[in-house]
Amino acid sequence: MLGCALPIFWAGVICFSYPGIMTTYWQQRFNVGPTETGMVLSFMLVALAVSMFFSGKIHLRFGMQKCLLIGGGLYVLSFLILMMAKSIFLVYVWAFVANLGCSFTYGPGMATGQQAMPDRRGLASGILNLVFGLSAAFMSPVLEWMLGNVGYEKTNLILTVCIGTFYLAGALLMGREGGRMKGGGKNVVPAEGDYTVKQALKTGDFWIIWTMWAFAGAAGISMVSLAKDYSLAVGIAGVSILAGYNIANGVGRIIMGILTDKIGGEVTLVGAFSVMAAGYLLLPHVRTAMIVTICASCAGIGLGGLFTVSSPLVSKRFGLTYFGMIFGIVYTAYGLVGGIVGPAGAGWVLEKTGSFLVVFTYLGIFSAIGAALMLWLKKRKDRRNHYERNAE
Repeated sequence: MLGCALPIFWAGVICFSYPGIMTTYWQQRFNVGPTETGMVLSFMLVALAVSMFFSGKIHLRFGMQKCLLIGGGLYVLSFLILMMAKSIFLVYVWAFVANLGCSFTYGPGMATGQQAMPDRRGLASGILNLVFGLSAAFMSPVLEWMLGNVGYEKTNLILTVCIGTFYLAGALLMGREGGRMKGGGKNVVPAEGDYTVKQALKTGDFWIIWTMWAFAGAAGISMVSLAKDYSLAVGIAGVSILAGYNIANGVGRIIMGILTDKIGGEVTLVGAFSVMAAGYLLLPHVRTAMIVTICASCAGIGLGGLFTVSSPLVSKRFGLTYFGMIFGIVYTAYGLVGGIVGPAGAGWVLEKTGSFLVVFTYLGIFSAIGAALMLWLKKRKDRRNHYERNAE
């Protein structure tokens, strides 16, 4: 668990904190607007979409240690690219390569954590997701200070060294064979009742989860790119919105991991997405710093729930043998659809309308769709359990 947590800490910082802190700086440095900086997160999500399946396959065959060595190498490479960036287009390359690194960290880490605690999968996912989300809350004010006092170039250099060190430590903790969780080798024998990738894709439940990730993922991640712009519009400190969002994103994960083990993933996500919808719909109507931060934090609760609960939700429905690969395909919804209609789409709507009321209503509707899909999944599960009881 510690070997997974160390690299996941920095994966969370790069996903949820770094782009938000740097948004205004990039706009000024490269003379671009919210649409262009919103595309940074879109490229990050597309990278996850195209690579999570393959990282799951590599984890299944070779184990967690090799995944961490690949992931750490990709993160270091991405920051070397960023330090040479003379335009926003190289920032897009950084975003893509960096989240290729995340794909070898997050999905394999969730699989390894759940394999370590098979009877408490929600708790295992909650612990690792707590680190994933809370790291950004901790590092947001640190990065803001570093950007202002150390400078952009030195901040990136320090991050590169820290990321490389943590990934190497995580790989060493895993041991030569990947700790307890070894790769499956060439001939993987699925556990009884586990679905193959092809079998999972033929179920309606998979596509409900996939669609939920597209809408709820778009809504949850968009706050990262909107936080600074909205803070300037209402005259409060941007880092406070982002810190509140990331604290809720982090702390909410351990709570929702425990709830998942007790009341089920579907019910937990209905609550999390309903809270996110309420926060977005209220946000354009409040101006007090504390209330704005609380409303923005609701998006963090939704995103934290999405990441934390989806892992045990998928593994309990389809099994752990091919979890990394199945979860990787679920991620295509987040990357290919959520990344476009979320951060990039919200940035485009903001530029065209100039209205945060329109933007936040747009994201609130996406959150509500996510909640409705989880209600539908719960009904399907209850109906299936009813038929199984009658058959017995």
